[in-house]
Amino acid sequence: MMMHVSVIVATYNRAPSLRKTLETFAKLVCPADLNWELIIVDNNSNDDTKQVANQCANSGRVRVRYVFEKRQCKSAALNAGIGAAQGELIAFTDDDVLLHQDWLTSLARTFARFGGAAVAGRIVPTWVQKKPEWLEIDGQQAVVNFELGEEFKEIELPPIGANCAFRKDVFARYGLFRLDLGVRGSQHTITCEDTEFGMRLLRAGEKIIYCPDAIVYHPVDPKRITKKYFLDWYYYNGVSLTRTAGPPAFGVFYFGVPRWFYRELGDHLARWMVTLDKNRRFHWKLRTYRTVGAIIESYRLSKAREMSEIPHLQQQSE
Repeated sequence: MMMHVSVIVATYNRAPSLRKTLETFAKLVCPADLNWELIIVDNNSNDDTKQVANQCANSGRVRVRYVFEKRQCKSAALNAGIGAAQGELIAFTDDDVLLHQDWLTSLARTFARFGGAAVAGRIVPTWVQKKPEWLEIDGQQAVVNFELGEEFKEIELPPIGANCAFRKDVFARYGLFRLDLGVRGSQHTITCEDTEFGMRLLRAGEKIIYCPDAIVYHPVDPKRITKKYFLDWYYYNGVSLTRTAGPPAFGVFYFGVPRWFYRELGDHLARWMVTLDKNRRFHWKLRTYRTVGAIIESYRLSKAREMSEIPHLQQQSE
């Protein structure tokens, strides 16, 4: 029987949350003719991840394959899952979400109805405790959130890795996830492996469809709704976005950093200093931290580029 969909879940040391996620996989409602598999990629965990995966497989309710990826990097884990996948479509979600029962069926039907290279599903944050008043949720990715309304539509945004699907052949045509992006172990620092891949598709003119019916619920970890967590996240978001885009080739630079980054830093810093409303003040503080991250990564990339050009310059002088 042809495999229609391979679902990939990359995980590291999250056995308790993985168990809850797998319970929702067992409750998926799929038509009898939708043949699918679940690939759990263990990214070098040292907890009970393998046992949890085996328990799910032994239950017989879900077709599970366990893959171990020793390289400590989410992108490496995702790429290992892609290499193992047998489906025509490859769907991705996280090890700490709860799936709507129609999630997988909705993704598959969206491809059948609209075509396209990728489908982006809806991600709904769910609150274990009250949302803090200082948190603006609109467009907020430190709390994973992707909701673009109730209508199916083509979008110019890359999907988020917690809820997306691609035709398998796009990975043959456009490559895999970049290994210099993606979290490593328990350090939630460098991200954007999903954003970068989605942008590759958009630049190539591929069609991405938003599916409002493919829903995952993302519980918000109470540890992640502190101001310190958000400041760290925004700093590394600036680093990640800059690493994703790479250093610009043209323009005015100071110490290897584009001039406009300094203007942006000055604007955000001034707004942080003069804004009286405490919530809006924190809003500008977050953006200041993101720009600082972008500046530091720009400087690092510029120095790395200089070092890579040294052998070439030496060769020319000879």
